[in-house]
Amino acid sequence: MPAGSSAATRPGPSAWIRRTTSSAETAAMNGKPQDSTATQFRYSLLLREIDALRARSGSPTLALMLIQLSGLEEVNSRFGYLGGDRVLEEITQRLGAVAREQDRVFGVNSRTFALLIDNPLHEGHAVLAADRAARAVTEPVVIGNGRARVRARTGISLLPEPAHSGEELLRQCEVALDVARSRDEPHVLFTPSLLAAPGAASPYTWFDVEEALKAGEFEIFYQPQVDLRSGRLHGAEALVRWCHPRVGYVPPGQFLPVIENTQSIRSLLWFVLNSSLRQVAAWAEGWPQFNVSVNLAAGNLADPDLVDLIENAINVWNLPATQLTLELTESSLMQNPTASARAMGKLRGLGARTSIDDFGTGYSSLAYLRDLPADELKIDRAFVARVLAADRDRDIVASIVQLAHAVQLEVVAEGIEDQATLAALAAMGCDLGQGFHYGAPMPAADFEAAWLGHGGQRAQA
Repeated sequence: MPAGSSAATRPGPSAWIRRTTSSAETAAMNGKPQDSTATQFRYSLLLREIDALRARSGSPTLALMLIQLSGLEEVNSRFGYLGGDRVLEEITQRLGAVAREQDRVFGVNSRTFALLIDNPLHEGHAVLAADRAARAVTEPVVIGNGRARVRARTGISLLPEPAHSGEELLRQCEVALDVARSRDEPHVLFTPSLLAAPGAASPYTWFDVEEALKAGEFEIFYQPQVDLRSGRLHGAEALVRWCHPRVGYVPPGQFLPVIENTQSIRSLLWFVLNSSLRQVAAWAEGWPQFNVSVNLAAGNLADPDLVDLIENAINVWNLPATQLTLELTESSLMQNPTASARAMGKLRGLGARTSIDDFGTGYSSLAYLRDLPADELKIDRAFVARVLAADRDRDIVASIVQLAHAVQLEVVAEGIEDQATLAALAAMGCDLGQGFHYGAPMPAADFEAAWLGHGGQRAQA
């Protein structure tokens, strides 16, 4: 809009509202969801509007709040997707009514809205606006003879202080939103101290991860998995690493949790699948049976497009699906056992192998293994580390191996640190092993030099 436009001709807040569709489509060209791409596009629009609004109005201060909805799944389950759309349409109108003429409302994706406040009088003004918006959003919506209700959490920050740019303003709102969710508070105003707060375990947000993916800052490391009977290489687990240009390698625990329930978890999975399968294809001539294991998060397991995403990646690199193993932690499987079993069945239907990772850390029983369409069980490193410590610990691991074999599961031991532990596990009949005894996770070039050039045996130092 030209800077000289008058208030009479300027569109009201609702004219600036943009929202995504209620279902995410997968882009065949790159395997990434349209909703993720649309989210990035809308954030780009939001950042441009922040700059334009400051230039147009000359306001010294702007406030931004990110409003994230929860409970839409229950609405869709009870009233169907048309009912869910009805709720989103009503919320869109309510936020437009709450915003002043000079404010702007954006629909970021199907559960997140952004409210940009022009020239708030003070921090308290922004907090009061967040409170009004929350009340408007959480009021029940009448659908036929029923009433639907959603919950909302809001992260707030201001520019030029504490944020100094539009991008920093957005990141600070994400941090405040993370804290609001973890503390179960309706809204949180960003302060620098939040970066060290228990609810903000990471200084990074999903937006940082998306930007890092676009900048090519992620890479894949490979940790060898070895046949305990022959000592020959079976394959590798593909582990994602973020090489930040300023701070170096960022621990996975600092970025994976913040994207667990966002579209970025799918973007990252596509990167890992595409990168690791491309590498397997490159190694196919010298090692045609090489198996690569890729980890799935709980957020991936709930993705309705997961099977299509994985099938696309397999087809792109023209590999047998049997060379891909998909690992799911026991705890993520137990969040919804029925849905987990259904998702695993679909993955096996592609021909891919499925693995129960970190077994022993969750709450499932060995009897439950009969009902899961799995091919492999990975014994958690905490059990493996104690296998030589006492007869009781050794007996527990031996029982896991025996019962897993009884239900036709291959067994992998994680965290093998020495030859004595390896020998004990091999004597129990454990099939595969990985750990620092064989090598730490390493870049593809180092992995190839250490293993693939030596007939599947580790190179001697």
